[in-house]
Amino acid sequence: MQGIVDPRLMGALESHFPDRCTVQYLTETVDADGQVVKTWTDRYTDVPCNVMPLKGREIRGPNQTYVVANTSIALQGHYADIVESDRAIVGGTTYNILLAEHTLDTMTVLSCEVVR
Repeated sequence: MQGIVDPRLMGALESHFPDRCTVQYLTETVDADGQVVKTWTDRYTDVPCNVMPLKGREIRGPNQTYVVANTSIALQGHYADIVESDRAIVGGTTYNILLAEHTLDTMTVLSCEVVR
């Protein structure tokens, strides 16, 4: 069955994806001392994307104040194996992926948050 949207359309929209994204997945191993070692490994690198800030909130604690910002990252292309346990890095900022949506098998949109 042919898709509703021709995949060549995404290639024509390059200017709408001005940033570059790296998507990483987490692996955990146990070292010789029995300690869990967490390692982030690149799943995809240099993926054209568009970062769109959505909203944020400030959380004040007794000794610390931090900001949680929600962001949407649209990836140019379809990346069906990206999951919520992955993370995205754009321009030196690391985003925790909360939801990965795959639209019409032509693009992937990541709903993310970053804590600063």
